[in-house]
Amino acid sequence: MGCDASKSTDVIENEEIESDTFDFTDTQIDTIRSTWPILACDMVDIGSKVFLKIFIDEPKLKYAFPSFSDMEENELLRHPPFIDHVTRFMQIIDYLVENLDQQNSDFHQALLMLGAKHATYPGFQVSHFTVFNKALLEVWESAIGEEFIPEVQNCWTQLFAYIMRYIVQGYELYFSECQDEIIEEKT
Repeated sequence: MGCDASKSTDVIENEEIESDTFDFTDTQIDTIRSTWPILACDMVDIGSKVFLKIFIDEPKLKYAFPSFSDMEENELLRHPPFIDHVTRFMQIIDYLVENLDQQNSDFHQALLMLGAKHATYPGFQVSHFTVFNKALLEVWESAIGEEFIPEVQNCWTQLFAYIMRYIVQGYELYFSECQDEIIEEKT
């Protein structure tokens, strides 16, 4: 794709957002919120484990982060840009957990923009979101421990599917917009 990486990811039109949303039951919300404190007690540690798992499972993904692509694990854990990134990531999860019963277009828009931003990272592919999703589940299972029973896993899987839906949609919309620009330039 020859799209200019400097293309603005500031706005994705609201009509491009599908109107149906994920509906979380009260039980799902309670389950997610009851296990979240286990993860939130040290968000930097949990977030770091997610990203380290991603870099182990898909080493090429580390190069999407030029400020720390050449660092070893022990360096990453002390590197402020890495810590800032994992903190922002965990804050997104925290916000989602707190607002599951109040889904709104502003948050959907933020997830779409996050997906569009990932489309600008060199070498990042939509298939990498699968690696991300897998790492989340594995780290959550390890951190939550024996409380990560099938019902808990299903609730978190539903939340991750919700996140991924809008992030992937934003990623794809970015390239759709790029294709439209290329077609316009050729005509």
